[in-house]
Amino acid sequence: MKKKLVFCILLIINLFQNSFAQMENDSLRYKEQIFDVEVEKDVVFAHVLGYWDEYPDDSIVVKDLKKFASSKHKEQELDLKMDIYLPKNDSLTHRPLIVFAHGGAFYIGYKAVSAYREWCKYFASLGYVCVSIDYRLGFKSLSRRDIEQCEYKAMQDAHAALRFLVANAEKYGIDTENIFVGGSSAGSMIMLGVAYMTNADRFKSTYKGKDCGDFETSGNDYHNTFKIKGVANMWGFMYDLKYLENNNVPIVSFHGDADKLVPYKKGRVLTSAFLINLVHRNVYGSYEINNRAQQLGIQSVLHTYEKQGHALHLNKDHTLNQYFYDIQYKIRDFFYEQMAK
Repeated sequence: MKKKLVFCILLIINLFQNSFAQMENDSLRYKEQIFDVEVEKDVVFAHVLGYWDEYPDDSIVVKDLKKFASSKHKEQELDLKMDIYLPKNDSLTHRPLIVFAHGGAFYIGYKAVSAYREWCKYFASLGYVCVSIDYRLGFKSLSRRDIEQCEYKAMQDAHAALRFLVANAEKYGIDTENIFVGGSSAGSMIMLGVAYMTNADRFKSTYKGKDCGDFETSGNDYHNTFKIKGVANMWGFMYDLKYLENNNVPIVSFHGDADKLVPYKKGRVLTSAFLINLVHRNVYGSYEINNRAQQLGIQSVLHTYEKQGHALHLNKDHTLNQYFYDIQYKIRDFFYEQMAK
C-alpha cells in the first residue's frame, strides 16, 4: 500500500514538473531558444523545367564560375527541394511557419548556404517551422526578357513551395494562420512578389516566346491558397510599387545605403557586375518600398545601415558578422509582434 502511495505521489510530482516546464516553454516560445532542432533535408516540393536550381556560393572560385557561366546550358527537368527545420520534441501541433529564399542574382546560391542554415536553426529553436528553399536559377542570355522570365519562374517556385507546405500542414505541424516569408537580395524580390503580386501583375516578357504559365499553380498539383502574415525584406527590390496596393502584409526591411548591387532607393540593379544594368529596368529598393507602404497604411519598418553595401550580413570571407545577428533579432521581434496582434 505504501509503495503504491509513494508511486502516486512521484507520478503527481512528475506531472506537475512537466506541466510547469511546458508553461515555462510557452512563455518563452518565439522569443528564446528553447528547442533542439531536427532537419528534414531535400524534401521535393515541385517538378519544373529549368537550367539549374543551385550553385553553392559560400566559397566561390571565380575561375570556376566564369567557366560555368560561359558553358552552354539547356533546360532540363528539375526536382526542386527544400530543407525543413523543426523544433524537436515540441508538444505544440500547430507552429508558425517561416519560408526563406536565398540570394545570388538569380544565378548562384542554394538553400543550405551558411546564413540560411543558421537562421533556420535559430528560428526553429524558438518554436517556428522554418524552411529554406531552392528555386530555378539561370538565364540563356543577358536580355531583359530572359532575366525577367528567370525572376518570374523563381517566384512561381516559391509559391509552389508555400502551397506544398500548406497542403502538408498537419504532417509538419504548421499553423497556416501564421505564415511568414523572407529573403535576401534576389530571394527578397521573390518573397515580396509572392506576398504582393498576382497573375494580373505578370511581366509582359513572361508571355513572350514560350508562355511561362500561371503565377499561382506552376510546379505541382496543389491549388490551395495561403495568406502571408509578414515579410522580411533584406536588400530586396520591386519593379513597381503599385504591387503594394494589392495586399496589406507588414514588411520589415534591411538595407545598406551604400549598396551598389541593389539600389537603396531607385535605380538599376547590378550596376557593378556583368553589365546587366544595360538591359535591366529601374527598380525600387527598400527605402522606396518602405515609404510607399507607409503611405498606403501598411505596417512597414526600415532599418538602414549607413555606409554599408550589399550582403551586409557577411564578411568578405562569407563568415557571419554582427549585422547578421542584428537582423536576426529584429526579424524575431517583428514577427513576434505580428503574432501578438
